[in-house]
Amino acid sequence: MASIAASAATPQAVIGHVQKLGDADPDFRFMSLNDLLQLLTTAREDFLQHDYNIAARTVDGIIKTLDDQNGEVQNLAIKCLGPLVGKVPTPIIAPMIDKLSSLKLKNSVDTAVPALALRAVITALPRPIPGIPSTSSIQEAYNAISRVLIPRLIGPGPLTRVPQAPRVNLPAVPTGLLQDENGVNAEAVDVLVEVVRCFGPLLQQVEVEAMQEVVLQLLQGDKASSVVKKRAVVAISMLAVYLSDAHLADVINRITTDLSNTSVSPVTRRLYISIMGSMARSIPPRFGVHLQKTTPFILAALSEAELEAHTEKISDGDDLGPEFNEIRETALVALEAFLASCPQEMRPFTDDALTSCLRYLKYDPNYAVDDDEDMDVDEEEEDDQDDEFEDDDGFEDDDDDASWKVRRCAAKAIYTLISTRGSGDLLDNGVLYNQAAPQLVKRIEEREENVRLEVISALSLLIRKTGEGLHTVDLTRDEYEPEMVSQIPVNRKRRRQSSAGGSSAAKFMAGSGITSPGAEKIPAQGPRADLSKLTPSIVKAATKQLKGKTVPTKQAIVSMLDDLVSVQHGGLVDFFPEVIGPIVDAVKTAGTSSISSSLAAAGGSASATPSTLRVASLKLISDIAKTHSSSVLQPYLSKVVAGVASAVHDRFYKISSEAIRTSEELVKAITPPRARTAGSKFKDDLDKLYEVIVDRGSANDADAEVRQRAIHALGILISRTSSAEGSGLLSAEKRTVALNILQERMKNETTRLAAVRAVDNVAAFAVSPDQLEQAWIQDVALELSAQLRKANRSLRGSSVQALKHLVLSAATQGKLEPATIQGIVSALLPTIKNSDTHLLGPTLIILGNMVKDHSDLIINEEMIGALCQLLKSHFASIVLDQLLDLISRVGQSGAGEPLMQGLLKDVSVQGDPGVVGKVIGTLLVTGGTSAGVSLDSFVTELHGSTERGDEAGVSLALAVLGESGMRLGDKSPLKPQLFLDQFHSEPDKVSLAAAIALGRAGSGNIPEYLPIILKTMEGGGNTQYLLIQSIKEILQSISSQSADLRGYATPIWDQLLAASSNADNKIICAECVGRLATLDPTTFMPKLQTLLKDHSSGIRGMAVQAVRYTLPESDETFDAMLRNVLIEMLLVMLQDSDMEIRRLAMTTLNSAAHNKPDLILPHLGELLPFVLSESVIKKELIREVMLGPFKHKVDDGLEVRKSAYETLYALMETAFTRINNIDFYDRVIAGLKDDNDIRQLCNLMVTKLIVIDPDETARRLDSIAEAYRGVLSIKLKDNAVKQDVEKQEETNKSILRVTLLLGDKMKAMTGNAGAATSNTAAAGVWTGYWEWANKEFERQLKSLREESSQLHTRTL
Repeated sequence: MASIAASAATPQAVIGHVQKLGDADPDFRFMSLNDLLQLLTTAREDFLQHDYNIAARTVDGIIKTLDDQNGEVQNLAIKCLGPLVGKVPTPIIAPMIDKLSSLKLKNSVDTAVPALALRAVITALPRPIPGIPSTSSIQEAYNAISRVLIPRLIGPGPLTRVPQAPRVNLPAVPTGLLQDENGVNAEAVDVLVEVVRCFGPLLQQVEVEAMQEVVLQLLQGDKASSVVKKRAVVAISMLAVYLSDAHLADVINRITTDLSNTSVSPVTRRLYISIMGSMARSIPPRFGVHLQKTTPFILAALSEAELEAHTEKISDGDDLGPEFNEIRETALVALEAFLASCPQEMRPFTDDALTSCLRYLKYDPNYAVDDDEDMDVDEEEEDDQDDEFEDDDGFEDDDDDASWKVRRCAAKAIYTLISTRGSGDLLDNGVLYNQAAPQLVKRIEEREENVRLEVISALSLLIRKTGEGLHTVDLTRDEYEPEMVSQIPVNRKRRRQSSAGGSSAAKFMAGSGITSPGAEKIPAQGPRADLSKLTPSIVKAATKQLKGKTVPTKQAIVSMLDDLVSVQHGGLVDFFPEVIGPIVDAVKTAGTSSISSSLAAAGGSASATPSTLRVASLKLISDIAKTHSSSVLQPYLSKVVAGVASAVHDRFYKISSEAIRTSEELVKAITPPRARTAGSKFKDDLDKLYEVIVDRGSANDADAEVRQRAIHALGILISRTSSAEGSGLLSAEKRTVALNILQERMKNETTRLAAVRAVDNVAAFAVSPDQLEQAWIQDVALELSAQLRKANRSLRGSSVQALKHLVLSAATQGKLEPATIQGIVSALLPTIKNSDTHLLGPTLIILGNMVKDHSDLIINEEMIGALCQLLKSHFASIVLDQLLDLISRVGQSGAGEPLMQGLLKDVSVQGDPGVVGKVIGTLLVTGGTSAGVSLDSFVTELHGSTERGDEAGVSLALAVLGESGMRLGDKSPLKPQLFLDQFHSEPDKVSLAAAIALGRAGSGNIPEYLPIILKTMEGGGNTQYLLIQSIKEILQSISSQSADLRGYATPIWDQLLAASSNADNKIICAECVGRLATLDPTTFMPKLQTLLKDHSSGIRGMAVQAVRYTLPESDETFDAMLRNVLIEMLLVMLQDSDMEIRRLAMTTLNSAAHNKPDLILPHLGELLPFVLSESVIKKELIREVMLGPFKHKVDDGLEVRKSAYETLYALMETAFTRINNIDFYDRVIAGLKDDNDIRQLCNLMVTKLIVIDPDETARRLDSIAEAYRGVLSIKLKDNAVKQDVEKQEETNKSILRVTLLLGDKMKAMTGNAGAATSNTAAAGVWTGYWEWANKEFERQLKSLREESSQLHTRTL
């Protein structure tokens, strides 16, 4: 169809339609325009380019129809202009714009038509894209705008450019569209906005200044309407992007001068204040320098003096109109913009800003309440007052009372202040809790719902900020996550509210629901102590709101209480009598008829519905059950269980699913080990939960998510009643029914994964043989084995874990039948053959457990072949511990000979000698005579291979002898000299293998080996390096309790210090020193501290690395010692005079952030400034060197900076919430302009910051865009080498990948990937960069999008 229309698009067809535009019948005119529109839309780009006459007649015809009496004809004429602009010859555009801009309507009453037509033309013109050179068509379009439209907009003036034509008398410049005596049309201002939006980058400075001047005059005049002036504010903020710094300062000076004039009108004052707020959002870095001058005027509008003066006038009976409220509202919006866009520059005004916000948070002139009056009003009175307000919603119907808008803006500004400064100083020094929090709690009783929701939102944010970084574990556990600590980490999404991470968090996670949480000790001072003191008043205000009728408020309150529970790990014990009832009522079914009509008017909370309220209430009950002990829950349990059970059967799957998850938490709370002494107290409640869970788990009409949740909950219920204490809570019949449901559900594809994980829980906690029937065990074991062949990776991982727990369980010992074992073995064989590392470890554990009683079924030719194949690959080293455990059990079972033959013949030197040697050595010792070979044969082999010069054979023999020596201990006939003889003058493969074997053998017989090693070390040279390797092996192989080592620890320490003076030995000495410190912290940690202050930089460097090597250890004694000294040691290192030691210090801090975050977090304020200062480029460290005829810059500080950024990256992952995000972002954006390696790391940080802190990332988009454009714009020389080309391609690809992620985030936030979050919209730097990148790198971006899509598909 389009091709037919395109072929019919001829100039003759166009003129045919144009001639009909003068028809007397409006229907004919409309249809002609419609046909013309279709024709222009489908025609080729150039079909009128060479027919000037017809193009001009078409333009005249359409412009004439703009003055049509029929409105529909006018609208269609405006639509035709867009497609027409791209088709007509370029010389016609200027006259067309001139005619449109001077068009006077005679027949139409709509004066906006010419301006709308102009906007359609401007939008359709080819526009510049920043960073790409303008084409001739873009330049000609701009010339038309510049020559015709801009002078018509601004009219005569000193900055209006008039062409010089000495021989021709030109007419005077006509009055501008923005200078009309009869009042300016709002659409005329929109035309100017469109010009700036589309052609901003090409505008000359004089044009920008002229337009800015005329818009300012518009604001200062009295004739323009309020609508026009509001549009003018938008125009000024967009023009500000293109103003020079000098002219921007001049504009701001004019605004502040006018504001300082006491006679300025309220309307002008409000507009000026809104201009400053708009500028802060559109050009934060440039406007920030003027904040010292502008902020006092904002704060003056919010001052106590002006409020008192206003109050006096009201009391005198003056009718002041809405101006006062409007100015305060605008000032608060501008203050919020200042706080959000320029947080660093606003620091000096923090106290005044907070005071002003709090002043207007309680500003309610029509509803006077004494702040100091006692809050403890009689409950009945309160209820009566509530009822009165329900009937006559306060003053909501009073149109004159707009003070609620002021209060809402004040609450939003406080929210912004908390979000930008709540991660650092204001929270820690108590300002937010002493000043803001009490007022926010009081205002929860706000009568206007819009304000109330903002207040609750701000208070919730403050509560969350209090908990961030304090090891609050995210209480929303994974959908169907088994509770076992040994669960393989499967890559499933987890909400990222806390970044604490680390070992402490892992411990809490592992124990979640296992032990009954006690009341957590609240610190004596600090944010958490402040929150604890405030909790009673928060809960009191919240309870009153929960009894109300408005759904959005109730949902906001429930979410806030959930935050309170999460942060304090409980904390609601004292308030259960007041809180539990309303929460349970919120869970129960509520008729929609009772919902307050205010839901419809609830603005931003339109997403709050009765269903979402019930889901939020269920989640709160779940978190209460998780964080409070069973004993305090007991009095309310029946009520809670009844409410939750009723919600399980809800038709809406989200409510039903959340109710089942809550049921699961209640089951954990009322079963052992959490409820140890409860006995049968909770039996009825547990039976009720059992009934609803079984019903949903077995129902085929339930939603898949509901069934999966129910099956997981059923697994939890069975596992928690498996212990001796809990077995009486669930009858044997019910247990059998539940186990049969799990067995059946494993065979259903939609519920398979959930059933496997439930079986995993059951098997892990089953303790006695009578709990699992033999037939059930056989069927489930074979079903789990069958799942290992499925393509779903998550299912395979969960199945192998469940199978492992089933085989290891005390309830299944001796119950596995031979046929079942053969089925399991045949299913596990492909896992070993395919070297699937995800499943390999558990597979070897399962085989190891079964081999002791059924070696004949497991050790066959196929299994030996698979193990030999595994040993030839590099995967064997990944699962070495599990492999050695299996091999030792094979040896103990007496079936080792065929395996030994396979290892010697098929593997031998083809695998890694270190790994193969350990396997053979283990089998040799554990198998004894049944292994078929003796220790002596390997000694003979060692000598034979040495004579033949077979390095691989020697290395393998040494590894076998070393492992055998370790396992035989003092019974070993091997002497140290056997290994020392293999040391060569130059350390090579054989020497290193001999050193490691010497250490392995020595760890089994320290008294015999260590004296000889220490004595030989005294000789120095290369032998010394090898012997340190032996010592390292000994230290790593023994435990801290070893009595044999104590007598030699100090001589080892002394030898290591002496050896560390050699640069080659430094790293390995540091490892050994670190290991010694962890084995005996009381002796060696003080010595290590002393070494950090040694005069020798070599010793200090070695000591710093030694500290780093101690950090991955998790010994309790060592951790207790480290807690007292780690921060002091880190501070000493970070302030060292030697740059290399500072670099090592940062790698140590990096390791501490990963391994010991709980020790680092409280002192981050002391440590971080050193890291931030090291990330700054130091010009004094950059020097020029001559390479032949070329000068080359060398940056000696680069390595230190890299370490600083690596440390920042580590801290971002573990402690972002405790870092001042403003300083952090400054360094990340600086890093985007640094060396390539640092830039790549910062790109990675930006991708994570998009998720961690989307708001601040959005605020920094322009800075990120500038940095990225600078890198992407670099052009290599024509003679660049291939290496440089590839490096640049990789750099660009990395930046474009982040650009796509940022674009996706913007799309999610604003609906437009190219939109900035500021009110300048398309005028922002980010938008220009986005358009430029999409045009300039279209091919690369398309490729990256496809790559991302394929990856997403594979993941699913």
